[in-house]
Amino acid sequence: MVVEFIVLGLVLLFGIPSLLVYLLQHKIIFSPYHHKRRGLFKAYPKRYRPLEFQVEKGIFIEGVVYEPEDGANATILYFGGREQDSVTLIGKFSLHYPDTRIIAFNYRGYGMSGGKPSEAAYHGDALKIYDHVVEHFEVPVVLGYSLGSNVAVHVSVRREPKYLILVAAFESVAALSRSKKMPVPNFVVKHRFATINEIDKVSVPFSMFVTVDDGFVPIKQPRKLKARAKDGMLIDYKEFQGYNHAQLLFSDEVIDAITAIISK
Repeated sequence: MVVEFIVLGLVLLFGIPSLLVYLLQHKIIFSPYHHKRRGLFKAYPKRYRPLEFQVEKGIFIEGVVYEPEDGANATILYFGGREQDSVTLIGKFSLHYPDTRIIAFNYRGYGMSGGKPSEAAYHGDALKIYDHVVEHFEVPVVLGYSLGSNVAVHVSVRREPKYLILVAAFESVAALSRSKKMPVPNFVVKHRFATINEIDKVSVPFSMFVTVDDGFVPIKQPRKLKARAKDGMLIDYKEFQGYNHAQLLFSDEVIDAITAIISK
């Protein structure tokens, strides 16, 4: 009887959460969004230029480049979060960084991009996008927010951007699951986004901006990333207060910090 209770307890503690994560993880991890208001691009076609990029046969993703009127002091390549339409977000970025060229693409399945989202697609497409930006514009500063911070790290390990900026970065999907009282073994997670496994391979200077009031990512996770960073590569690490996960990217402190980086 005792053994049966132990087995039942293990099933309840690990089995059911693991099954739920396995079955629902695509919906949990990816939340494709399409913001249909794109009048800004039509109103200012010289400032906001739509881009279309073929990532594989039959699959095109949409992007946009914001060009400052008087020339750019730098180029930011942005990788967004799980619920963002990064293309339409370009308008907000341009308000805060008016002198910087900003390029963003929507992941597969997001906005008007074709295909279906996956970790492999995110990573593979990001490398192709980065190479396209270098070829047609210049070597960019790579900025990754939330889920996009993992994509930004993946790119920066395999390429050499001018600088890497991570906002609201987390350890991995499995670690997030554990923090939400959903303990699951790693083999159950198909899309791992395990930044913790690559952060020590980043060999370009980078900054991390996080918030202790995130509400989604426990602060111990970015602290683990900080501890794993290669010596001399993490130039700036800041923990802010008073902002949750969604507010951090466009907080005054982060905007000021990013402005200082791209102004150097």
